[in-house]
Amino acid sequence: MLNLLKQTFRLGLAVALPFVPLSALAQTGAIPFVHERISMLPSGKRVAVTFRERLCKNGECREVDAGMWGMDGGIPRFVTEVFQIYIDGNKFVIPEKFYKDFTNTHQLKVFEQTGRVVIELKGGDAAGAYTARFTLGGMCGFERKICGEVCREIWERTTWYSSFAYEAVPGCESGIQ
Repeated sequence: MLNLLKQTFRLGLAVALPFVPLSALAQTGAIPFVHERISMLPSGKRVAVTFRERLCKNGECREVDAGMWGMDGGIPRFVTEVFQIYIDGNKFVIPEKFYKDFTNTHQLKVFEQTGRVVIELKGGDAAGAYTARFTLGGMCGFERKICGEVCREIWERTTWYSSFAYEAVPGCESGIQ
């Protein structure tokens, strides 16, 4: 009888899964979040974003009480493995330390705001919910703002300037364009 129930459950899951979007499963915490898309923005900019979480390897993830966005304590199930951005074919560098602290991501949007490319991530739920916005400043640097699910106040603000771009991109000496 138990085997019959298991087979029925598996069959039901196999039939239901093709109709369930992967982002919905990621939102439930059932699978790691993956976003690999190219967006055409109103300005004509072509923005390719790859954002990928993966399951923690055995013993890799330790219990956290703070310092990780997307959960309110415990051991994270997923870690962010990749966050790559290309704007019109040029790589925009986001150092690992600015995305390795995200887990349980369930949404990623790309849009423009006052002429700048914005990448918005949402993750977690309830007390662990977060919204992270990366406002890219030309190819010179970015600003990262983190707030709650509904962004009423900024919990963390970081500005990063790419000193490598200073030589390659005219006008970067003044920081974010």
